[in-house]
Amino acid sequence: MTILLIFAFLAGVLTILAPCTLPMVPLILGTAAGGGRARPWGIVAGLALSFTLFSVVLAAALTALGLTTDKLRLIAVGALALFGLILLLPAGGRWLERGLAPLARLGRRGPGAGPGRGGFAGGLALGGALGLIWAPCSGPIMATVLVLAATRGASLDAVGIALAYAGGAGLPLLAISYGGRALVQRTGRLARGGVQRAFGGLLLLSCVAILFNLDLRIQDVVAGALPPDWTNNLYSVEQQAPVQQALQSLRDPAPPNLAPAASGPAARPPLKELPPLHQPIPAPTPPPTRGPANPALAALPPPVAANLPASVPLEDLGPAPELTGITDWINSPPLTIQQLRGKVVLVHFWTFACINCIHVQPYVKSWYMRYQDSGFVVLGIHTPELSFEKEIGNVRDAVGNAGVTFPVAFDPQYATWNAYHNGYWPAFYFVDKQGRIRHTHVGEGDYEGSEQVIRQLLSAPGATGN
Repeated sequence: MTILLIFAFLAGVLTILAPCTLPMVPLILGTAAGGGRARPWGIVAGLALSFTLFSVVLAAALTALGLTTDKLRLIAVGALALFGLILLLPAGGRWLERGLAPLARLGRRGPGAGPGRGGFAGGLALGGALGLIWAPCSGPIMATVLVLAATRGASLDAVGIALAYAGGAGLPLLAISYGGRALVQRTGRLARGGVQRAFGGLLLLSCVAILFNLDLRIQDVVAGALPPDWTNNLYSVEQQAPVQQALQSLRDPAPPNLAPAASGPAARPPLKELPPLHQPIPAPTPPPTRGPANPALAALPPPVAANLPASVPLEDLGPAPELTGITDWINSPPLTIQQLRGKVVLVHFWTFACINCIHVQPYVKSWYMRYQDSGFVVLGIHTPELSFEKEIGNVRDAVGNAGVTFPVAFDPQYATWNAYHNGYWPAFYFVDKQGRIRHTHVGEGDYEGSEQVIRQLLSAPGATGN
């Protein structure tokens, strides 16, 4: 457990380098402007507590009741926008301050209060709103914690890991907030008001962007400007063998010498462990070919990518688990793995606010458009990461806005996710015509290799009815 706390904290610190943290920077700058010196500490504490409360402590209860934090999130955006408006228009802020004088006096009596040191209580409230909005890029550690919290309920281990992660993320945000305050304090009195108004305007614009999901588009642009393996390399700190072993123990606390009980004829052994995010299986140098080329491969449409590897080694990872716990379908009537025998199927786990998922989506869409007439099917398994992603209306809007036309299965109870022993957003499982998993990939990158896998599976002999 100690190793997970350490690496969760480190992963939280590194998340400042991920595109998903970008929307938090103007929010932190705006909320930390003004107030006492203790306000930034209150903001970071409120963010960590709020994120842990709604994502871990209450996750299972909300899931069981069919509730989400979607409306609370909108209220939080509105409250932060109001705060930005106050900074932008100081006269309105003074009017509001008179109305909220009792709360202000309460804040001055809160922790850290004193001459020039107040603001902790107010910062705690602002941080609580930020915690409802924050959508971090979850690596393997937080992905495991979020799924376990939603399916099994909160545990002391899960709460501790979430707090460690949020605390690590709070460190650079704390530095940013004090940097912004230093900028305000070092300007002259007249200029100081201008800087505060600028921060208020930035905060207001950020809230509008979040309200209309423009922040996701901005993150996508930023991610596109970064090196291809940027986010995968950030996750590599969580790929250490001791971390993976500790996560496995967290997922399956049963003693290793106790085999799971069979559950009838459909019982099967667990899927093979996935490879690390940043280490795709290398394609070997193919031997010289003799005779005519594979006619089935030659009959496929030209590839999307300009340069594909000559071949990618395929494995037999067992039969693909059947889809289970799917509550809604988008772009398709209900489908099953059995029904799709004879076709090549990409089982693609994703969630709409995950920047890594957004970044891989154009490739998945292009593969589907290019090869669907050749017997290729994408099953987009939307398994939510955060509470507001559990609203089917939000998922439908995201699918429409992203121009996704392949079938999307909604997996709000993580049933199919658990059936595949999955642990990542995004994750790819390539299923052949006989319904067996032949290749896996997690995270971004290796798009040429993935397309070559699709082509190899399409050109292989298949079940009747292809």
